[in-house]
Amino acid sequence: MEDRFVVSLSISGSDVTEISIGNAQSRGARDYQEDSFGYTPLDKVGSNGFVAVVADGMGGLAAGDKVSSYVVSSLLGMRDLISGCNVADKFRQTVSQLNHDVVLGGTGGGCTLAAVYCRSDGIYWCSVGDSRIYLFRSGMVFQLSEDGDYQNQLLDDVIAQRLSFEDMIENEKKDSLVHYIGSKSEPIPDVNICPLIPRSGDKLLICSDGVYNALTDEEMSFALLTPAQQAADALANAIINKNYTNQDNNTMIVLEFV
Repeated sequence: MEDRFVVSLSISGSDVTEISIGNAQSRGARDYQEDSFGYTPLDKVGSNGFVAVVADGMGGLAAGDKVSSYVVSSLLGMRDLISGCNVADKFRQTVSQLNHDVVLGGTGGGCTLAAVYCRSDGIYWCSVGDSRIYLFRSGMVFQLSEDGDYQNQLLDDVIAQRLSFEDMIENEKKDSLVHYIGSKSEPIPDVNICPLIPRSGDKLLICSDGVYNALTDEEMSFALLTPAQQAADALANAIINKNYTNQDNNTMIVLEFV
């Protein structure tokens, strides 16, 4: 099966000239879908580059679905990310504004997000919460983004020897989100300062937590051995085959650099 979506984008310092795009989404065992995703329309990709976003809604159907959809459409509208712009600062400013808008909207909902921005000087990413961005290279997946959860704060205490590793693991709140869109406190996004320069054959997996909570790194790596759309379909089928009774919404975008 050939990939349905391909964009032309040359990246400095790399032999990459095209990005193939694959995507898949499922409600899992839920009665509703709160995940949203999107990417720059193929006919709009040019000097402003290419954006792909996954957002995982929180707070119930009415709120979570609307918030995640709003965040995706807003990030895709960042057409002023042009050459010379400080992308990390722009992501921080946008996350702050989105959080302000969502809180002001008063729905009580929120969302996590994972976004990738590809342009001629390389790849930038932004994550808030526990939606993730993985790099697939040389047959293995590597998590690029850092989760915005309490465990990462506890890990700082472990490193500073203020807390034992065992106490961190046993903390019942370790998986609680600290940073997310819709928070009354200012969320801190995880962004990269220096762009990632892709190699031909690399893939990026942008996904909600319903993907990586269902699959091991080895299972994700195996699925990502195939071209972009086939990889997204393989990830989705692997989750379905698990047949978990509490399977969360799951959404994935696969970008293949060729």
